[in-house]
Amino acid sequence: MRDRLAFCLGVHNHQPIGNFEHVLVEATERAYRPFLERLEARPEVRVSVHCTGSLLEWLRERAPRTFDLLGTVAARGQVELLTGGFYEPILAVLPDHDKIGQIERLTAFLKTHFGVRPRGMWLAERVWEPHLARALSDAGVEYVLVDDHHFALAGLDADALSGYYLTEEQGVALRVFPINQRLRYLIPFADVEATLAYLEARRDQATAITMVDDGEKFGVWPGTYAHVYTDGWLDRFFDRLLSTSWLELTTLADVVERRPPSGPVYLPTASYREMGEWALPVETARTLARAREEIGRLADGERLTGLLRGGFWRTFLVKYPEVADTYWKMLRLSRALHAALGRRPDDVRLGRGQTALWRGQANDAYWHGVFGGCYLPHLRRAVKGALLEAERSLVDAGAAPEVAWTREDGNGDGHTEVFVRTRALAVTVAPDAGGMVTELGYHPAGLDVADVLARRPEAYHDQVRARAAADAAGAARTIHEAAAPKEAGLDALLAYDDFRRGSLIEGLFDDGQTPIDPVAPWAAARGVLAAGRLDCVVQEAPDGASVVLSRAPTADLPLALEKRLTIRDATLEVEYRVRPAADRRLTGRWAVQWNLALTAGNAPDRYLDLATRPSLGSSGREASLSAVTMIDEWAAVEARLHWSPAAELGWGPVETVSLSEGGFERIYQGTALLLVWRLDVAPGDECRLAATLRLARR
Repeated sequence: MRDRLAFCLGVHNHQPIGNFEHVLVEATERAYRPFLERLEARPEVRVSVHCTGSLLEWLRERAPRTFDLLGTVAARGQVELLTGGFYEPILAVLPDHDKIGQIERLTAFLKTHFGVRPRGMWLAERVWEPHLARALSDAGVEYVLVDDHHFALAGLDADALSGYYLTEEQGVALRVFPINQRLRYLIPFADVEATLAYLEARRDQATAITMVDDGEKFGVWPGTYAHVYTDGWLDRFFDRLLSTSWLELTTLADVVERRPPSGPVYLPTASYREMGEWALPVETARTLARAREEIGRLADGERLTGLLRGGFWRTFLVKYPEVADTYWKMLRLSRALHAALGRRPDDVRLGRGQTALWRGQANDAYWHGVFGGCYLPHLRRAVKGALLEAERSLVDAGAAPEVAWTREDGNGDGHTEVFVRTRALAVTVAPDAGGMVTELGYHPAGLDVADVLARRPEAYHDQVRARAAADAAGAARTIHEAAAPKEAGLDALLAYDDFRRGSLIEGLFDDGQTPIDPVAPWAAARGVLAAGRLDCVVQEAPDGASVVLSRAPTADLPLALEKRLTIRDATLEVEYRVRPAADRRLTGRWAVQWNLALTAGNAPDRYLDLATRPSLGSSGREASLSAVTMIDEWAAVEARLHWSPAAELGWGPVETVSLSEGGFERIYQGTALLLVWRLDVAPGDECRLAATLRLARR
């Protein structure tokens, strides 16, 4: 009699750092708890479960019944608990000490609260790089899950994979389980019999097959709660699995104990197929989609398309410079904290800083696909706020000076940035981008006020244009099918930015009465400073530093400029000295754009302090003002901007269109404020302009 086919079924439960409370409640009530209740009622069902450490902490405090349910099914050996990075980081891009530290923290949590030591590991987004084998082994991991796509890219036939395989790095071995993509797409969307038919077709070639995927697909994804629970799909599924004599529901640990490896393998850098597509530049992604469609029509198309690979996860750090800045800041802080803890390992303040750093490594804000959250301000805010907390811990522990500045290539782009830290601010200035300010981290609130993501083309924007008026489908469907817009008219928002959304972006415009668009002004400008490099000198200043930027006149922009940024405490001051080219008169309009973000655009307690109290997500214009304050009562923060002489103020929302599991959606990224002064400067004379941004708690 043949051995039964081992079926390793499992779920990965994760909620990003900074996600809304109501989202966690909904996921718990509609997916995590009902799934665990079905397991509790069926002790004979054996599965593997991974929960992110931060989600486990939330469940322990806010949903103790669900937390205890997990403990119950784990205690009776029904569920194998998996470890991983505590805050679900992309482990491959972390320093090794953080890789190991994050894994060991989740392992220790599971041992403390559930009495088990996990042997296997869930790899966030299945982002694999070959060097991980040694680091994971050093962290006590015996086996890890990746996709069968990884194996296909290594030249193996995904349809012939079975059990687990052995890989190594520098002679240190690690077991690797391939997750079956076909089952990922069948479960829970297809009829139960379709899944059983697939498993039966594989039983002659495989000894074990693995399917571990997002737990949210069992109740949170569109249409799935009714399908999985109300309509009884999960109960039918378990009934069918348990009644099939040739099938054994088991765990990864049991397979390792009872079956030998299927062979050695060396896997290339990879993630799941869709991630590779999302990481590509837009035009390349479109080309890949066309190639996949054309090859898929061939007789052996499904197998051949499995050999197509997309991009590399780290390409997100090129695709989104704002993400790269966060990543590189994380690396700088990791080095500093690791060194400081090496000298003072028992320092409580540094320990808290390390925990904050690890929160700031949570993966969702570092990429974008269907689930990636770099377009979601609340997820970026959570990561950036954690990094600001880690940065402050170094100061509080005396491991870094309170006031300091450095000048270096701090984001790996080959250009030099200026980093200034005061008691209240962390500021980044980019001289090679016209001296724009790309970070305004306000430590008292843990808020980067300059965190405004630029509007960029995405490959799926073609679908937005094509389906702008379509109604969302109500039936259960896989999350990777074509999505629908959440509102009509999103195609009208598909405009893209000429430059990154920093603050202090300046341009010269012709004189005239035509209003300048505060959100997208630069196409009408005679010249824009952000398009070029300014000479830069950094000077010490009381409690801060001054960054002095300058340029000589050119044919395209016939003016000489000194732009002096003085950063002290919670204040950023800018002073302009504008002079015409020799023997020329300078006329026109000088516009300065500030792109600033608090915590929401259209909430009633987030507004500008003008007469009508317009929301931060509104648009408007005032002919002559000297000051305006952005107020966020919810976060208890205000950003007061004042300038001289008086100028025209225009403002408008920076809104992106991005893809989420619920469809295409409009997202407020921040508010663009445009100050416009009229210039009429005689030859040999100069014009002086000034503005100050002051951040404060309310």
